[in-house]
Amino acid sequence: MTPSITFVSPFAQAAGSERYLGLVLDGIPREQIRDVVLLQNGPFVEEVRRRGLPVSVWPTGAGPLAILGAVRRLHRHLADDAPDLVHANGIKAALVAVLATRGTRTGVVWVKHDLSFDRSLARPVALGCRLVVGVSEAAVRVFRSRKKVRIVPNALPPTKVTREARNENFREIALVGRLYSMKGQHELLEAAPELAARIPGVRIAFVGPEDSSVPEYAAGLRRRTTELGLEDVVTFVGGVEDAALYMAGSDVVVIPSVPAERGNTESFSLVALEAMAVGTPVVAYAEGGLPEVLGDCALLVPTGDRKGLVDALVRVLEDEELASRLAACGRERATTEFTLDGMLESLQACYREAARPS
Repeated sequence: MTPSITFVSPFAQAAGSERYLGLVLDGIPREQIRDVVLLQNGPFVEEVRRRGLPVSVWPTGAGPLAILGAVRRLHRHLADDAPDLVHANGIKAALVAVLATRGTRTGVVWVKHDLSFDRSLARPVALGCRLVVGVSEAAVRVFRSRKKVRIVPNALPPTKVTREARNENFREIALVGRLYSMKGQHELLEAAPELAARIPGVRIAFVGPEDSSVPEYAAGLRRRTTELGLEDVVTFVGGVEDAALYMAGSDVVVIPSVPAERGNTESFSLVALEAMAVGTPVVAYAEGGLPEVLGDCALLVPTGDRKGLVDALVRVLEDEELASRLAACGRERATTEFTLDGMLESLQACYREAARPS
């Protein structure tokens, strides 16, 4: 049986969960996709349209009335031509889908990307799902019962990007991700004075756009850069078309992710996977799902240990043998343990399981 699916996602920005959804939409048979419902307007809307897929855009706020409005709208939408399943891409989509499909034959597969609302909504929402698919063990740790929990790690297509020649005049550390507190730009910024003192000529690149929901965070980072006198050390690159190329041209990628609001944290990290794939050494906090993704192919330090972060970065930048070992380990891990074909096959198995009558 090949189940028909409506995909529901709460976001339409250029972030990791949208990138994941795009890979799924490209990777499964077109006839399986009933349509896509986005609960936010943004650049991902046009990406879906360019794929030639039917898309509905229903901007939905966070309050109870807004959520109930989306529930009613989705219920009517599904009633017109009911799919076998709803793929709910995140907690907000799962909440709306579970309420909208009550009393119908349409099941919900919740793909859980993060730890948002784990202390309040996660378990009740999971009760209304046929399956919960976590992108890592960290993402599903909240659930006591694993009866309907499955793990399908994220993956990326094979990359043709290779390492560029290093610039011998300086050492570059890249932090890739939107300017948002969970990504930990402030952690690296506060460590930057010691890095600059220990590694003459070091450069730090913040690669990623501002998060429109928290513009004050980006403003605070720029203000703090000036206060610390780091204008010649820190560069705000902004969004780039191909982050893999930027990572390939950097000496090390750093991922100092920390917990954010509502208990959210880094449950997987496509940046970590992409850095390994292009052969750039990684230094990261051992936060959330990062140890699962990186394994022994990175230097991990406890979350919030800024001195440990500096020490690890200095080691990678000064020890060419260590950097080469981490790079080779990462390439092997990314290309053998996180294949896109494997991810899509596992996800299809979850769809078939969820579509079977209980």
